[in-house]
Amino acid sequence: MTEEISTQILDAAEARFRTYGFGKTTMAEIASDIDMSTANLYRYFENKMAIGSAMAERCICDRETILKEVVSRQGITESTRLKIFVLAMLNYGHSQVSNEPKMSELIDIIIKKRADIVQQQVKTDNEFISTILQQGCDSEEFAIENVAEMAGYVQAAIVKFSSPFFINMFPIEELERLAKGVVLLILNGLVKK
Repeated sequence: MTEEISTQILDAAEARFRTYGFGKTTMAEIASDIDMSTANLYRYFENKMAIGSAMAERCICDRETILKEVVSRQGITESTRLKIFVLAMLNYGHSQVSNEPKMSELIDIIIKKRADIVQQQVKTDNEFISTILQQGCDSEEFAIENVAEMAGYVQAAIVKFSSPFFINMFPIEELERLAKGVVLLILNGLVKK
């Protein structure tokens, strides 16, 4: 599959899913939107779920790029990095699902049918958090006995700011306020006294 054609298909599918929803979009409509036969579309993606999965993976990759930049940013403390990381996670999620009820349908389907994609995102987030915590220990900013264990606790504490379910329930200003408070609470337990 050429990357250009794959991108065209995913862009067309995303436009349809955002407007009509995953359930009400057909492979024939996606194909028609890019002047391709339905039979040819099936050469690239075996079904609509495969397209939805590829879209989810594309979003996760974009999100990962943003978070990786935060984790590798120079010239900031690890306390500041953790706060920026949580807010970046929240803002990316909000940009993808706010006022997009049709996209929530696709997210629900991915969670139910492709748990492997969600589990990979959770694993990657945990690795990022572990890196931040380890860097904080290395610089003696944090006092943590077991970084891997603490990363799990931190991840559990910030799940509200990465979950599409919660992001759709509250205004972004409220979520940002809560995220800053949760990070402050976490840092009160991590910063070396």
